[in-house]
Amino acid sequence: MFERSARVYDLLYSFKDYETEARDLAALISERKPDAASLLDVACGTGKHLDLLRGDFDDVAGVDLDASLLSIARERLPDVVFTEADMRTFDLGRTFDAVTCLFSSVGYLRDDAELAAAIGRMAAHLNSGGVLVVDGWVRLDAWWPGIGVHALAETADGVAAARVARTWRDGDRTVLDMRYLIATAEGFEHEQEVHELTLFTDAAYRAAFTAASLTPEVVPSPMQDRDRYVAVAP
Repeated sequence: MFERSARVYDLLYSFKDYETEARDLAALISERKPDAASLLDVACGTGKHLDLLRGDFDDVAGVDLDASLLSIARERLPDVVFTEADMRTFDLGRTFDAVTCLFSSVGYLRDDAELAAAIGRMAAHLNSGGVLVVDGWVRLDAWWPGIGVHALAETADGVAAARVARTWRDGDRTVLDMRYLIATAEGFEHEQEVHELTLFTDAAYRAAFTAASLTPEVVPSPMQDRDRYVAVAP
């Protein structure tokens, strides 16, 4: 999904407070499983969360479908195992004390059945007493009406990047039409990506956890108008 923008992904999201997010996430997991030592991040992207979380977990790993983002993650963390795989079907052949799926990545799933499949695979990778943390996409009742426009821009290390987006809702789908302008000493580049994410209901999230024999609780999300679902494996 990010093959055209992967190289400027971290630059454009440099406003995110990854340090606080990682610290809060580690505390949330520790509260439920104080001895948690291993963590799998599903839809790990460029590995920025894992880079910080491995200070709290002895063993970390990542899964992502996007080869471009994984290439950056592997360069950032050459000693961490990253697997290119689909969250709906992945099987690493091992389990972890914690599994996370952050930054609303489940929004890319297309319907309730795919959501249940993904949560099921995450749950299958949990040790007994392990903690699953899933950040939902924007709540169905919180999506703004009409067409929204947004912009991000940042400069660092000889690269300037801007992303301008138009977003709208089509039924239970949200469409993000994003145009990129990237400048380096060599010149300008123009890119476009169109991302579609699903507005799942709270009932759909809960049903997906229940189907995986998990009972979720909702806790505050680091992202506005979104929910974070947490469950402990039996």
